[in-house]
Amino acid sequence: MKVGCMGILNEQELKEIGCRVKRGDHEAFHTLYRCYFERYVCYAVRYTCDVEEATDLVQNAFFSLWENLSLYDENKNIFLYLLIIVKNNCLNYLRSIKIKDSHGDKIVEAMLFSGVDDEGVDDDIRARLKQVLQELPDKGRFVLLEHIVEGKKVKDIALEMDVAESTVKTHLKRSLKYLREHLSFILFSV
Repeated sequence: MKVGCMGILNEQELKEIGCRVKRGDHEAFHTLYRCYFERYVCYAVRYTCDVEEATDLVQNAFFSLWENLSLYDENKNIFLYLLIIVKNNCLNYLRSIKIKDSHGDKIVEAMLFSGVDDEGVDDDIRARLKQVLQELPDKGRFVLLEHIVEGKKVKDIALEMDVAESTVKTHLKRSLKYLREHLSFILFSV
């Protein structure tokens, strides 16, 4: 199998890549890197709030995987295995700079806004998060998702909605406030 990686690998391709990486196949490792490096960085940025630090942490995760192939069980999903390494690197980084994530806020935020599903967050939390997002007013939810998930600028969203930039900023501010208030409730009730 030769994958240049135009996107995300399917489950069978991931299993094959995992087996090949376990055997020390450089090409498979590079495919994994090309397909998922940016997604892992996006995930890590939600912990670090620093792209350079997130990039370093993800690079260290790939290096750790390669240097410790004997620890990787090829029957496990390599994407999720590497995600755990990235998450642990992020948590270690936060500890090193004395930031506590005692209620898992960063884990939930990273999962929500990076497009990477973290199996450490259970289905009940996912369902409640979706519910909180659905409770937002339509325009507020649209602005929030366009800005945070899609990465669009306030100016571009304003043009798309045919409203003033200040209106978009107000929707975003209100939506973020609502999420903060309701996510803390979710996190404390888990």
